[in-house]
Order: sequence, then structure tokens, then C-alpha cells
Amino acid sequence: MTDTRRAYDDWHRALEVERPDDVLSPWHKAAMPYVGDLTGLVVLEIACGRGAFVRWLAGRGARCIAFADYSPAAVAIAKRDGASGAPEGGFLAGDIERLPFADATFDLICSFETLEHVPSPSAGLAELVRVTKPGGRLIITTPNYIGLLGLYRAFRNLTGRPYAETGQPINQPVTLIGRVRALRALGCRVDVIDGFGHYLYLPGRRPKRMFALDQVRAITRWFGAHSLTVATRGAGGEGRP
Repeated sequence: MTDTRRAYDDWHRALEVERPDDVLSPWHKAAMPYVGDLTGLVVLEIACGRGAFVRWLAGRGARCIAFADYSPAAVAIAKRDGASGAPEGGFLAGDIERLPFADATFDLICSFETLEHVPSPSAGLAELVRVTKPGGRLIITTPNYIGLLGLYRAFRNLTGRPYAETGQPINQPVTLIGRVRALRALGCRVDVIDGFGHYLYLPGRRPKRMFALDQVRAITRWFGAHSLTVATRGAGGEGRP
């Protein structure tokens, strides 16, 4: 087991005690309208964590769902709390940069707040496309570091306080526009581009959300702290950079 995997195991175990993973996050709720009818489909949720989305996804009619996370501890917790409602499939510890699945395996892949926490987000994205069937969909969310969140991260770094999302070991500065470009380069059609959540960051205070900016998303989506894309893999997409 690598040091990074041990660190994520420790992080999930500590967070389970501090904050049980039983509430859907804003990115889960943003993605739910795009999941659709899963009857008969083969689905992957990568980085399932401790299972917040497992219980919801398991009841949507899929024929087979694989729930995977880099942390064996997170997988064990998700399996313990969500296995009773899961269809055929399984829970496994897997690395998004080296997925243990054949090409073109899944009809739908869900990846929520994952790519920013791996050594190479581009390699992880290419793997997601590789294991998606031609015509299959990918629903992906990450933070977006173009905008106020990026400025806040830069401010912390300049003042000697490196930015970490709730203490996670790896925090890459991913962007919405970068993911859209990468998906297109990998042979995908990007069907939905969304960004939301604009916060004012003040030292020593909780971030204050500016809800008015979400009302003009056609303009502000590129700068929201939370980003979502829904993409369809093209028939000729190879899933490689």
C-alpha cells in the first residue's frame, strides 16, 4: 500500500467519525437530473467515497454497477452501508489512472470531485473515456480554480498556508474550461457545461455565497467554484490523450 493510499484511508476513517457520509453534496444534486433511466445499463461510480451517492444510484434500475475508490477503507465503509441495495456488480479499491476494466465497458460513468485528487488529472480523465462505451455518457464534477476560488488558493499559497480541500493529501488546480477541452480532444461531445457556487473569501471568516451570480450562469458558469460536465463518447473516440 502506498503512502498516499494510507493517507486517504486515514482521512476517510477520521472523517467518518467527524462527519458521516450520509448527505448528498451540492455536486451530487447538480448531477442527479442528468443520470436518467438506468434500466439495463452498466454503470461505474468512480471515487464512491464512503457511499453518499451509492444508496441513491443503487435504486435507479441499472443492471450492474461498479463502485470504486482509491481508498480500501472508504470502499469498506460504502459496502457496509450501501451493499444491501446494490444491484449486480461490486465494490472495489481501484486507481482512476489505471482502471481494472476493459475498453468500452460502461454505459455511464459518474465521477464526482475526483480528478483534482489524483497525481495526473489528464491520465484519470483519459481512463474514464477509455472504459466508456461509444455513445456512453460521462458525468463529471470537480472544483474550478478559475475565479474566486482560484484567487483564494493563490492567496493562501502566497501567505504560506497551502490550500487543501478538507485536508486531502492531493489537491490539483483543475479548471472547467480545461476539462471541456480535454474531453473534446479525447473524442467526446460535451453536452452540458455548468458552473455554480460563487463565494466571497475573507480571512478568518466562513466563505459567503453570492447567490445572485448563479442567476446568470450563461456568463458566470466558467467561474463557479463547482463545475459539472456531461459528455458522450464518440464512436471513434480512443480514450487516449
